[in-house]
Amino acid sequence: MRYRLNNVEIIAPGSDWNKKIKDILIVNGVIQEAKADDDADKVIDAQGLSLLPGLCETYASIGDPGYEFREDIESISQAAAKGGVTTICAIADNDPVTQHKTYIEYLIKNTKGNLIEIWPIGAITEGLKGKNPTEMLDMHHAGAVAFSDAPHPVENTGVMMRALQYVAPFNGVIYTIPYDEHLAGEGQINEGVVSVNMGMKGIPHLAETLQIHRDLELLEYAGGRLHLSGISTAEGVEQIRQAKAKGLQVTSSVYLQNLLFTDKDVETFDTNFKVTPPLRSAEDQAALKKGLEDGTIDVISTQHIPLDVESKRLEFEYATAGMANIEFAFPLALKATGDLEKVAQLLSVAPRKILSKEIISISEGTPANIILVDAKAEKTVSASQRKSKSANSPFYGQPLTGVVKAVFNNGKVSWNE
Repeated sequence: MRYRLNNVEIIAPGSDWNKKIKDILIVNGVIQEAKADDDADKVIDAQGLSLLPGLCETYASIGDPGYEFREDIESISQAAAKGGVTTICAIADNDPVTQHKTYIEYLIKNTKGNLIEIWPIGAITEGLKGKNPTEMLDMHHAGAVAFSDAPHPVENTGVMMRALQYVAPFNGVIYTIPYDEHLAGEGQINEGVVSVNMGMKGIPHLAETLQIHRDLELLEYAGGRLHLSGISTAEGVEQIRQAKAKGLQVTSSVYLQNLLFTDKDVETFDTNFKVTPPLRSAEDQAALKKGLEDGTIDVISTQHIPLDVESKRLEFEYATAGMANIEFAFPLALKATGDLEKVAQLLSVAPRKILSKEIISISEGTPANIILVDAKAEKTVSASQRKSKSANSPFYGQPLTGVVKAVFNNGKVSWNE
């Protein structure tokens, strides 16, 4: 198939075509600059539309294998396409846990050549229990892009240090969750005025900052590459800023919900706002946004955690933490940043750079891994219209600005009408 997009704005940091209006052809999955007399099977008037590199989600629980009632490969792929995500990094919290090369090969085999790619993240320890290290080298050779015990931190300091040392020879990256589960205890929301007023146990900033301090100290001692997934506090941002100034190989992400909501939103007792890390104060949120602006925080993530109704339709203290937001990745990122180029940088370029993957370039002769978006259009998606199997998101039924019109990848295309 030959697709022609006329008068489309290119937003692709690092590309010669960045911020230019072009007529382009997509022929057998490859981008070409269109000539006046070039024909096509489908011609799109893309006036007012923009073309971005496909987004890369760095933290998603895909549910397959073991939790297919929450999500599976097909449903998360359809939801991702709606959100403009062409690459999903799947954490290892499946059943069985992604901890052997055979499980890595299972995910790669079942998604190879699909419109939506799934990149497996291997477990650091067996069963995500923080004790016995996995065969990370075998998983690396099988195709694992990183290693993490998400949604848990690695509690054992010695295991964490050895993990950093183990992946260093092949330039692997360790994802860590900056969250001390013992300090968080039975906390439900951010420790502060709101938690006191609501009479709920709070989760202190120390649960994040102490874990960050430990892992940065280990990184400085052992070497390697560390990615801190899900920064939520002002103090955490400053710790990373100082570590980068020292030259440590550390990167970090922030989750969309922490950019869009604060602990004041939890006052409704809506369990969709129960997340880990918790929604913090307005001051923390401002620090997170500043960290994105100055490059302290490298990546934005949806932290897609699909959950069944029985896990959320409970009293707040008994509900499971997590939001399923991958279906809204593009409009939420646009809302959080207000800028298409920042969306491309923070959700496509930076994630791929961290994972040592090729950066997507929208230019002559490059593979079409791209999304066509209308940054001004508004759309409301009801829970009954969703593509994800799970509906634990506060965004269903809410009007959002920014619509993904089409997704191109691996020679395939999905039209989101």
